[in-house]
Amino acid sequence: MIRPLSKCFASLIVLLLVAGCGATVVQSPTGVSGGAKKRVLAFAGKQGPMLLQVSGQPFREGKGETAAASARILSGVYSEVPRGFTLNPAAAGAPQFRFRIAFDPPVSTTPDQVCAASSQKPLSYDRRDARQTLFMVFCRQEVSIAAVKARSDRMTSLTDPNYRNLLLQAAREMFQADANDTGSLGVLEFDPKPRIKLNPFEGIF
Repeated sequence: MIRPLSKCFASLIVLLLVAGCGATVVQSPTGVSGGAKKRVLAFAGKQGPMLLQVSGQPFREGKGETAAASARILSGVYSEVPRGFTLNPAAAGAPQFRFRIAFDPPVSTTPDQVCAASSQKPLSYDRRDARQTLFMVFCRQEVSIAAVKARSDRMTSLTDPNYRNLLLQAAREMFQADANDTGSLGVLEFDPKPRIKLNPFEGIF
């Protein structure tokens, strides 16, 4: 009983800290049910470290250090990803699966657009002085599996503890059940059209 209570207490502290920086965290629907999101995460996590990519220039430390700090913060959050996160595609267990964090994309940006962005077709950005947006998406190639959008007061440095709190809250919300995501992945089920299939004997293809 003590351990669950301590977890609840820790979650409450994170929520209070995030609320203190004027933040909101909401899921962005992908059409994949909560249970299916976790199954895909578990499959990808068993392959080795998860690839993490960052776009945008949110902090004065730059994109590279933002990505490295984010990987350190997220490593250990998911039991389904026991080997944590990496920035190196060659070190990733299954690089077709990846987390992408886009800072300050336009409001109309969809999860699939975040997944499909590349150096040839980069995302555009809408940076505001007062507010900051963090759009985190779990992708399989160009298909979004899970997504969450977080907004907060503008932070200028990675040393701001509110960034860690916001990223952790976004990560935990990302794989919760969502009434707007009613699709499913299974041996004979597709989400919501035949893009991904989870087969216990063949994996994901």
